[in-house]
Order: sequence, then C-alpha cells, then structure tokens
Amino acid sequence: MKKLLSAITLSLCAIGGVQAQLVGGCWYNGTIEYFAEKTEDGQFVMNGMDEGEERSFTMIPVAGKANTYRFTDTDYDYRDVTTAKQIKKEGVDVLAFYDNKNQLRKILENVADAGKSYERITIDRWKEQLMGTYFFPEGGSGEDLVWGEKAIVVNHVVAPYEVVVFNGRVTGYIHVKDSGTVLDGTWEVIPTLEGIHLYEINENGDYLYEWERGSVEYTLKENNPNVGRFDYANRTLLTSQHFRGYKKSTLRIMRNAILARKGYRFQSKDLQDYFGKEPWYKPAASNDNVKLSFIEQLNVELIKAEEENPNHDVFQKEP
Repeated sequence: MKKLLSAITLSLCAIGGVQAQLVGGCWYNGTIEYFAEKTEDGQFVMNGMDEGEERSFTMIPVAGKANTYRFTDTDYDYRDVTTAKQIKKEGVDVLAFYDNKNQLRKILENVADAGKSYERITIDRWKEQLMGTYFFPEGGSGEDLVWGEKAIVVNHVVAPYEVVVFNGRVTGYIHVKDSGTVLDGTWEVIPTLEGIHLYEINENGDYLYEWERGSVEYTLKENNPNVGRFDYANRTLLTSQHFRGYKKSTLRIMRNAILARKGYRFQSKDLQDYFGKEPWYKPAASNDNVKLSFIEQLNVELIKAEEENPNHDVFQKEP
C-alpha cells in the first residue's frame, strides 16, 4: 500500500501534462469559485467570494519549471500549502496544491467549459454519492428504495426531491414534497459506510441554524452487490463536500475502495476481510498490474490528506 501511494505521489508531481495557460477561467474547489487574473509583473491573483467575504491568494511562477507556482499573500484555506502545479491530463485541468512535504493537500478544478454554474456542479457531485439502490426497512417489512438524480422511488412511488443549498453550498438537507410517501418533509442526509442515514428535520425558523432533528430517522443500506459503496470516487473528482460527515475510519475504506475496484491486493488483514466479502472485488495477479486513472490518483491523495487532518473528526456527523 505505502509503495503504491508513494508511486502515486511521485507520478502526480512528475506529470507535465499538456501545457496550459493560467489566464482567466473559473477554478473551483467544491465550495468557492476563483478567477485567475494575471498581473503586469507576471504573477497570478486568484479571486473568489465566500458567503460575501472576498477571498484571494497570489501565485508566482517558478523560474525554469513549467506551470509551477509558489505562494505569497495566501488566504487561510491555503496556509498549509507552498507549491501549486497546473496539470492537464485525461480531460481534467487542475491546480494541485502541495505542502512542504510534497503531499497533495487541495485541488482547484478548471470548470470554465463545464456549461454549469458552480452551484449546479456542487449539487450534481453531492448527489453522485447518494444515487443507488437501498434496502429501506420502512414498516418493518423492508423494501427497495431507489435514489435517483431527481427523485427517490419509495415502494414504487416517485418522490421528487430538492437539495437545500445556502450561498452555493450543499447543506446536507433535502426537501421532499407532496409525494404521499413517508419521506415527505425535510431530511438531513448523512452518507455512511453502509449507505445513508436520514434524520427528520423540524424547520423551526427561517434559518438553518434554527432547524433541529425530529424523532424519525431511517437507515438505508446499499442493496446492489455488484456496486461498491464508493464507486463514485473512481469517476468523480472529490472535494471537501464529499468528506463532510464521514469518520476517518470510513475515509480509509473510501480511499482503499478506489484501489480495490482496480484489483489491488491488500496487506492489511482488516482490508482483506472487508473487500474479500464484496462480490465485485477481483484481486489482480499482481499489484504491478494495478493502474489508476488521473482522477483516481488525485482522489486517493486527497482522501489521505483529509485522514491526516487533525480537525476532521471534530465535525463528523456519521452515526
């Protein structure tokens, strides 16, 4: 495992990719949209807005190193990083931010050509980790629940839902209206290791901080043996929105699930036992045959960085 992760880190730092000009465009980290502006002296200023507060940092090109930058005038979200490298590979254009140990810490993705607002991108990617088929123990009998992009199908009844967003950020709440199902109302959605946990929410005021959990809650367990719980991490570039609510122990499974989907053979007994029970897990003949896509490489390193965040578990909500 350590050998593969080291190889991933080295490959990210060594990738030259397609030479891309860091001028203009929309750069997105999952919560804040930044715009790059080149100054007369050749520096780049990244400007964004966060809930009405101006955010910015400055990057200075490193002489002799293409698409590589060092930091000055850095805002607090990027206080732990020292170097950035623009990498364009496999249809993805990112600014990868590294700390002084050359570990990937953050990602800004160029979404200028996405054709969607950053709020829409946030919502769509948050939904990706929810969509699937679940066992829903409503009424004690147990039924299938299908979570789709626009609706949740409960016992064959369609329940359209809306994601609650505040200042462009996903809050973790959904509204279900007039479906005639037990899900009508507002729910807090907490992704878990096994599926999803739903908490009924009483809207006691006009502001999110005035809302509180009610007495009803449901546990949804994923019910498709051919789909891994974290398959979305093999195809979608992750952001901090995907980590909200997860314990560090779950993040470890998420990170290794990316490798397991490619057939990685684990040395740790707990990971062997966990993935060995999954019908979709097909160990490769050798880990030398395990090849990750660019997005998978980035996601493995981003999750690893979040696991090492000493403050992460302070904010976790997972049941």
